[in-house]
Amino acid sequence: MSFPDVLLLVIRWVHALAAVSWVGGGMFYLLVLRPNIRALEGDRGLAMRRLGQQFRAMVNTAIAVLIVTGVVMTFARLTSEYVGTAYVVVLVVKVVMALYMFYLVRFLRPRTYSDETEAPARGFRRASNLMTGATAVLVIGVIVFLLADILKMLIEKGIEG
Repeated sequence: MSFPDVLLLVIRWVHALAAVSWVGGGMFYLLVLRPNIRALEGDRGLAMRRLGQQFRAMVNTAIAVLIVTGVVMTFARLTSEYVGTAYVVVLVVKVVMALYMFYLVRFLRPRTYSDETEAPARGFRRASNLMTGATAVLVIGVIVFLLADILKMLIEKGIEG
């Protein structure tokens, strides 16, 4: 294995680790932490703010890592002779969905993890929360993981001929 191959392997591994940390953390937040935070005695808001700050720092790091490693992996793949039209289409969908996730977390919903324990939203606000909240980010993240597996399958089929 050559040095560029090892470097690309490390980049893929770091990319996957950042994605797993973000999506796995989101699953933990939505499925374990948020439902149980209501049982806490005292100031739930303070607890959620502190947890949110820690999680947000991890997510910001994951976003930076995903962008840098994603760009490197995209150029590496697109220069391959095994990439076809289907691969490019799926890659574009994956990148657009990932960018939407980044947008939601960094710009649109900066307080998502601190005030979702308050009263349930109604009407338009509820619909907006479904499209822009923590649940939407998690669902999109899971879909992005699926698209990554589809991309891997497409490359393997291209290599097989």
